[in-house]
Formats: sequence, C-alpha cells, structure tokens
Amino acid sequence: MLISQPDPVSIDRLLLKEAKVATKRDKLVFFWLKNIYLALGILSRIALGRKKRDNLYMERGISFRGFLYKSIEFLKLDSSFLLVFNIPEYNYKFYSRVTRKVPNFLIPDMYASMTIHEEDIRKHFNPKKGDTVIDIGAAFGLYTITSSKQVGPNGKVIAIEAHPDSFEMLNRNIKLNGLTNITTLNYAVYSRKTKVKIYSNYTIMSERIREKKVKEKFVEVNADTLDNMLQQNGISQEINWIKIDVEGAEYEVLKGACNTLSNSKDIALYIEIHGQNNYQPIIELLNSHSINVTFQKNYDDGDLHLIARR
Repeated sequence: MLISQPDPVSIDRLLLKEAKVATKRDKLVFFWLKNIYLALGILSRIALGRKKRDNLYMERGISFRGFLYKSIEFLKLDSSFLLVFNIPEYNYKFYSRVTRKVPNFLIPDMYASMTIHEEDIRKHFNPKKGDTVIDIGAAFGLYTITSSKQVGPNGKVIAIEAHPDSFEMLNRNIKLNGLTNITTLNYAVYSRKTKVKIYSNYTIMSERIREKKVKEKFVEVNADTLDNMLQQNGISQEINWIKIDVEGAEYEVLKGACNTLSNSKDIALYIEIHGQNNYQPIIELLNSHSINVTFQKNYDDGDLHLIARR
C-alpha cells in the first residue's frame, strides 16, 4: 500500500519552518538558500502584487522544494546534504536527503515514510519493555526507532533492510537518535538462501513492478531465511513481535520463519499484505502455528494490514 504524502504546500511549510540541517556547512548553505528564496518572493510580490505573484508561482510550479533541489544540485551537494526533521510527539528525529538521483528518496517520500501513520494500527502494535522485536523491511527506520523506545534498554530490536541506500539511511537515523539496543542486518528475508533483485519500487516480486513496459532498475542483494539469520547472528531469545513490510513477499518471509514462529510462545505479528492472492496462504500458515488474526484493516487497492497473535 502506498503511503499518502504531504501536499506540496505542506512540504514547503515544513522545509521553511521546521527542517534543520546536519552539519555547520549545511546550516550555512540552508540559511542562505532559505533567505534568498524568501527575498525573491517578497520582491516578486512588490513587483506583481500578491495575487499575480501567487498565480505565477502556481502556474510555473515554483516552490521552495524545487528551488532547494536545483540549488543543492548546482552546488554539487546532493550526495551529502542532509535535512533533519523532529517529531516531538513521539520523541524521535530523522534525516532526509536532498537528492533526485535515488528512487523513493525525495523529501515527501522520506517524510511520509518516517512520520507516524495508520494510528489505529499503531495502537495494536504495542511492544512492551524488555521485548524482542524484528522489523523486516525496516526502510528508513520508523518502526525500528519507535520499537526501540518502547522496549527500552533491556529489550532488543533486529532491523532488517535489503536495499543498500535505505540501509545506510536506517543506520544514520539510529545513530541520530542515540539508540543502542538495535542490531541492523543488510539482507532480504526470503524462504530460502539465494540472491534476489530489488526493483526501483522496492519489491522483489516481478508482478508488482508498476511500469512493466519500462526496463526497471534493480539491485541484487543476498537473501536468506529469518530462521537462518537469527541463528547466524547468535539471536536465540524468544521473539515477541515481528513486523513485515516487504512489498508482496510476505508469504515467502513467513515460510522461512517456521522455527521462529514455533519456538516463540508469546509472539505477535504486524504484517502489511500486498495483494489479495497472498492473504489466504498467509492466514493458513499463521493458523498452523496457532497464531490468529486479532485486527485487520482493508484498503481499496486490495492491500491490507493485520495484527496476529498466539
């Protein structure tokens, strides 16, 4: 399921009023870019009047976000410039790159991925102090970071992210928040040990490629079962929560986690199921381990979210 993104006006407001930067150099650059953009807006308003200025901006798609992208690219900083957003309600921060080179790394993409959404589901995803949580498809770290704070210093989070660019940002965000109870693994979780292709929309399932007529870009990564990964990394404690968001490969993930599901007595799962064909096999596999659905939310596109518990 696609995460709804903030509208362009909201993004500009966030950038102008709330965004911070990561380094002293970036702070200076951002200060001058922001003030140049605002000064140009004031001058054009004086010259044209507010209404004509606003119409011109709308017709030509002029925004601070676009100005920022072009300026950072002109300065050749788009490989290193990092914005910082703060979410005080949940006490965490996250980075956003300013680049148009990497798919799904646009500022609205990163902001939407890293801000709390689906509050009704979040109420059911509730790790407690001391729990062990596995975040499969951790992306930039929303559930990793919030789970880390929920389980506390005596708990543990294993964050697994396959895409190299997302994995790098995941680790940056963990460090930004000063979290020490997280282990990160750069793997794809699957039903067997193999190599898989991750396409530009972050799926390994070819049927979920959005633009089939266009040759999709992909990266090839190592994949293994969850059971093997936990064993190889010396993670032997009982697992209390597993979150799975892998863009269509949920059933393959669960097929490679049978030992984990069987050996964990107090286990719950939060699964984002992509595609109706996945639903029944997943339910049957969970039921075979005496794990039953306790909450479910369906979406118009055929995707759904569910919480299941033993």
